[in-house]
Amino acid sequence: MKDSNSDPQAAGPTNPYRVLLHKLTGVGIAKPRCKPAANIWRKMNRDVIEAEVRSRASAEQTNPKKLAPLRETIIKRLFSDLPQEEQLDWARLAKEEHAEAVKKWKDDIVGPPSTDPEDRQR
Repeated sequence: MKDSNSDPQAAGPTNPYRVLLHKLTGVGIAKPRCKPAANIWRKMNRDVIEAEVRSRASAEQTNPKKLAPLRETIIKRLFSDLPQEEQLDWARLAKEEHAEAVKKWKDDIVGPPSTDPEDRQR
């Protein structure tokens, strides 16, 4: 039965009951995955990517509903055009972010419940 009055944020990854349920049943929280280096790079270069997408979409008169595949193509091309050393730096950054996410995930799973007032209020 669906509870239409439930808060959609309450079921999110920050819900402390979700962690408790995982500790009791072993089900519910997936281990974080490592993001591709291009996805980390794209967050820092949105303005360059969007300018390229807009110029190419207007030149090719692309349907606005087809911008997502065009954007992905441009991101792959721009990232592959970067020097190899810079690509390796972005890959290293992605691995560091993944290691931090896994550490936080393990702390949530294995560690005691948070005593932070903000977490307790949630």
